Amino acid sequence: MTTATAATETAVDREAPTALTGAWRAFTLQLALFKHVWHGTVFTSVLLPILYMVSIGIGVGAYIDPASLGGLDYAAFIAPGLICSVAVMMLGNDMVFPVFGGYADWGGGYLAQRATPLRPVDILNGHLAYAVLFRPFTNCTIVAVVMAFFGVYTSWWAAFAVIAAALVSAAMAPWMHAWASTLKNDSNLNMIFRFAVMPISLFSGVFFPADQMPAFLQPLVWISPLWHGTELARAATADVAPALPPYAHIAYLALLAVTGWFAARRVIERRLNF
Repeated sequence: MTTATAATETAVDREAPTALTGAWRAFTLQLALFKHVWHGTVFTSVLLPILYMVSIGIGVGAYIDPASLGGLDYAAFIAPGLICSVAVMMLGNDMVFPVFGGYADWGGGYLAQRATPLRPVDILNGHLAYAVLFRPFTNCTIVAVVMAFFGVYTSWWAAFAVIAAALVSAAMAPWMHAWASTLKNDSNLNMIFRFAVMPISLFSGVFFPADQMPAFLQPLVWISPLWHGTELARAATADVAPALPPYAHIAYLALLAVTGWFAARRVIERRLNF
């Protein structure tokens, strides 16, 4: 190989990839990392929802009158919410510690990717694709299949509950990414679990109807992405009408996803453009 040929190949290798190629490379990196940590997510994203179903859905549900839930058994009522809750639980792991550590010595994954031809927006898109597509369509699907053995589905449209979970991920992932990207101190990391993940999981109509909450708290439920996703999932699994027309729930989740992406892009470009 001549020196000129080697120089030409080196120049080509250093060219910035297209948006799709760059996102794909960042996405495959997240998959490679997941192969080493997947066992650490089994409990929170698979076993925990099953324990919720056994202890609360079946155990507590035996004392709940289906008439108070529109004729649904309690297990059938909470099953779609548990599927969507898995998406929120996974985001707590995928969009907090890895993002924070990506900018610092605490892993430095983003800094390493930035040393390649990948642009900040490529790194963002690859990470979001992993959190919004791969994780829900694997872990949430597993949970949805396991839930089927409890006999909680009354409609053949139940498979769309996983899509609803993916929409919840799409609505929340970029905002959590943007928030974690602004942190400079790891002592603030657990705030997202205390003031976002846990409240959203408990007060989004998963375990009890939203209209049974005090009136002054109901607006907080309505802005929760998990509530919108749960309404869509419940319509799919139990064939009940959601609180709003399906297109309204989807439009709200899409609005959060788009605006969140712009917010996350602004932060990551500010921190990685050097």
